[in-house]
Amino acid sequence: MKKNLKVLTFASITAISVILSFTQCAKNFDSESFAPAEFKAKIKGATANGGGALYCSISGGCPLTVTGTNFYAGAKVYVGPYECLESSVNGDNTQISCKVGPGKSGVFDISVRNRDGNGSIIDPSVSDPTTLQFSYASFLYLANQSNPGRVYGYAQNPTTGALLNMGAGAGFATTGSTSYGIVLHPNNKYIYTADYGSGGTISFFSINPLNGFLTLAATYPNPSASGPAFHPSGKFLYVANVQTNNVSAYAVADDGTLSTIVGAPFASGVSTTELNSSVIDPTGKFLYVSNSSTSGGGGVIGYAIDQTTGALSLIPGSPFKNILGSPVTPSTGDGITIHPNGRWLFIGGIRQKKVISYEIDTTTGALSGLEIPVSNGNLTDYGTSPFAWGGSGVSISPDGRFLFGTAGSPSTADKFVTAYTIDLTTGFVSRVSNTSPTGQYFTNGSPNDIKVDSNGAFAYTCNPYNNASIDAYRINSSTGQLTHLTPSSYAIPIVGSGPGTMVIQK
Repeated sequence: MKKNLKVLTFASITAISVILSFTQCAKNFDSESFAPAEFKAKIKGATANGGGALYCSISGGCPLTVTGTNFYAGAKVYVGPYECLESSVNGDNTQISCKVGPGKSGVFDISVRNRDGNGSIIDPSVSDPTTLQFSYASFLYLANQSNPGRVYGYAQNPTTGALLNMGAGAGFATTGSTSYGIVLHPNNKYIYTADYGSGGTISFFSINPLNGFLTLAATYPNPSASGPAFHPSGKFLYVANVQTNNVSAYAVADDGTLSTIVGAPFASGVSTTELNSSVIDPTGKFLYVSNSSTSGGGGVIGYAIDQTTGALSLIPGSPFKNILGSPVTPSTGDGITIHPNGRWLFIGGIRQKKVISYEIDTTTGALSGLEIPVSNGNLTDYGTSPFAWGGSGVSISPDGRFLFGTAGSPSTADKFVTAYTIDLTTGFVSRVSNTSPTGQYFTNGSPNDIKVDSNGAFAYTCNPYNNASIDAYRINSSTGQLTHLTPSSYAIPIVGSGPGTMVIQK
């Protein structure tokens, strides 16, 4: 793990103090002094994680030590623009230690800044400054949707987008089986799976920021758990329940543990089952849950969130259906996402071969059809329910310009990812992908979920059927078109169907 992910680091600089002792007419460089410009901090070396690669999760927390000269009390270490935490200088000013702070995926220089604001330089004895660069990487996790319950983990190379298996070939065991959802706490330090099988549970894991390994911290009973979603504050977790037709709600403590919110679970207001995925708008005011029931016509169930207690109340008019088009298109949905501007909501039209879009009333949370549902371009006959998928996962690039979806089913022919551009004025989408079985958009396995990384540079599909695997793509920043990376896919070590949902640190 360490050997393969030794991607480099930046340095940033923090300050010195020099006080002039006018009584002695001499310069005393004590702990409160400001060093003059000729005493710039010089970096000679850096080690992290007890001697391992200069590498950490974007959540931070890894120990980092920088050696050199002219590091004075009050100096701080930076990885690119990201300040390290708890910087501490040793007695002879030749070493500064810290904990890497949260950052963004990428490769950065390490620097030190003394209290006078002057930046550090690389000591002339360092022949290759790239050996002093530090990598922030995102971890990607996939939840297995059949027995046994497992989470599989990969680390993303921040430069190439390639994935490195974390080394736990058997995955990390959940406390239930058949996980229908997986979600990260906004702090990127905790992860939760919604385990539909084995009576229904939520498995809570902590993440090791160095290697991405998961440690099971707690389990909570939750019948028919499915798509989970976190409030942006990290204070509340919501879980859509497939068969019990309601939404569980939890308060989240600082250590990641859960307690049930008073009044939960909250009714959906519909008689049909098959609640699937959930999403919260960027302001944290509204929760939306997709419904894939064909008997009830699907739709999106909307809730207002009490910002103090986390309790839910149904938004008047819920469930919301996109009734645009002729004939009226059912609004059965699975994957669900909201545009960064908070105005538009998109769902993967499961059994529809379409992307279904809504406009959000940012005051009331009510939804209305945005445009006639748009075909994903895959004309394959998907067969009969429950395997007539046609569309499932959806994900939006961080800049809001592109939408990506999946078009797969257990049929061996149904293996496509779709790409769309988003009109930033209207919210309308236009497909830019093709459906050639030899083209870039044809996936190694039948995809269910798709996620875009924090930089908007790479996309990954989660393929549970017809070769349990991940497909990896580079995103064209101008057009939104996808190109397979090399390697283009990664086999997941499981017999039968594999992971159906995924998350990536952002």
